[in-house]
Amino acid sequence: MKRYKRILGIFLVNLAVFSVGIVIIELLCGAWLNPKNLNRLNLIKDQTFKYDVSGLYETASPIIKYSRDKYGLRGWYGDDPSQIDLLTVGGSTTDQRYISDDSTWQNVLQKQFASIGTPIVVANAGVDGQSTFGHIKNFDWWFPYVPGLKPRYILFYIGLNDFYKGENSDYDALVYPGQHSLVAAIRENSALWHLARTIRGAYRATVVLKIGHRKVDFAMVQWTREPLQNNYVFMSSRLDAYAQRLRILVDRTRNLNSRAIFVTQPSRKFRLTKNGVYGLADVTTYDGRQINGVDYYHMIKQFNSVMEAVCRERQVLLIDLAAESEWEDGDFYDFAHMTPRGARKVGLYLFERLRAIANAAEPGAAPDKE
Repeated sequence: MKRYKRILGIFLVNLAVFSVGIVIIELLCGAWLNPKNLNRLNLIKDQTFKYDVSGLYETASPIIKYSRDKYGLRGWYGDDPSQIDLLTVGGSTTDQRYISDDSTWQNVLQKQFASIGTPIVVANAGVDGQSTFGHIKNFDWWFPYVPGLKPRYILFYIGLNDFYKGENSDYDALVYPGQHSLVAAIRENSALWHLARTIRGAYRATVVLKIGHRKVDFAMVQWTREPLQNNYVFMSSRLDAYAQRLRILVDRTRNLNSRAIFVTQPSRKFRLTKNGVYGLADVTTYDGRQINGVDYYHMIKQFNSVMEAVCRERQVLLIDLAAESEWEDGDFYDFAHMTPRGARKVGLYLFERLRAIANAAEPGAAPDKE
């Protein structure tokens, strides 16, 4: 009996120590006592990293610098967020983790405007892995805590990450505030839940969906012209939910007295040629259905059509970058992420489309149409 009491005592003491440790971690690292909540968005703040990118793409300078300031932003704006004219929002293709600070498409865009005597200040609020669910929460958990942040424009470079987000995603609770429950409180404040979600998301993106950063040898890729699906009616609920999130982003942008700009994203899972669409021959699953790169083209095109419809409905500028056929294998190091060469093409393309509205009317007015 004494032996069992001793074991029980040891168990209870360890449980108490473990529980106290959890509480300390949550109070120090969670958002229970911190109204700024920045840890919930996977933000890197006030950090500079050096990455060796030689395993991703060929470059004469394989060691690149990736930095984010104390507000979690990339770019140069004189440490005064009130000077930012254009804020870019998106996932990893906006963040560009493995592109040097001076080679991002935002930097190219800013330099091009400076070269014609119409300087604009561009800041990068891209977050690796973030979809529109997270973009919406940026307006609650991030942007209000960046002092003086009132950009004239917010450019959303989005679509690819939302392709894999269902209408019943765990992040749905973030879109519709006002629900109060223990589970919702843990999701919004717990550091450990946030860590677990981050690890799960990274695993799913890299291992399951294979959309993480990796080098692809495009010379070895097999292509096809034949889709596996006859129609894509099964996407309707996803597309409806996506449209609703886009409308919320427009509303949140206008609440900042800013103007929204939406940009569709290129992908190397398909090629647009004079002979038609060629897609990745590899077969993956989507909602239990087998698809290849040709299916992916038709499916992501529906996401982009939804974006176009919302932009038309809300009088928002749309730049359909995904519809361009100028992309080449050397512009990408995998099926989504671009090399510095590709990033430069994006910057130059956006410059040509945006220069016409550089001196547009006051923020909040109906934007120019392309």
